[in-house]
Amino acid sequence: MEPRSVKSGPGRSRHDKPLVGTSACLLGEPVRYDGQAKRSVTVAEELSRHVALRRYCPEVGIGLPVPRPPIQLVRFADGVRVRGVEQPDEDYTAALTDHADSVTEPLCGFVLKARSPSCGLGTTPLFDRHDREIDTTSGAFAARIRERFPEMPLCDEEDLEDPDFLREFIRRVYLYRDAFGVLGRR
Repeated sequence: MEPRSVKSGPGRSRHDKPLVGTSACLLGEPVRYDGQAKRSVTVAEELSRHVALRRYCPEVGIGLPVPRPPIQLVRFADGVRVRGVEQPDEDYTAALTDHADSVTEPLCGFVLKARSPSCGLGTTPLFDRHDREIDTTSGAFAARIRERFPEMPLCDEEDLEDPDFLREFIRRVYLYRDAFGVLGRR
């Protein structure tokens, strides 16, 4: 006989895995600008045992092809913009921000690709208008996700390489799910 599930919120049991967004390249999808993947064993195998994963590639999501010309973050007087490296007049900032605004799944966490102009969390190189690296910052998609969901646990794949961080991230994802209910968003 199957054990009866104990409900811990509307429409879910305490045994349901929370949904965590992740950069698709970390799950082995060849969606990066160079047509490659950056599969993370920790994300694809270890984390996926504890949570349900939802794949995202913001750059593909806004219609960029694979492979595609590289993009980078550039500081201007009015703020940071996502611009084409080879075509600096191409600006993807609004499209990436709008794509983050279209995330409606009931996410309880997000694992993003380090150093990505769309997904990096404080690790992405920031350039000046003369193509000199001047700092690091967050990618446009990641920054908007953080702004929309300030309490939601976010990290990159490099953070999860530390076993203590991985355990704490999983704990925080479950706490977030329990605190914010089945929607996981506001």
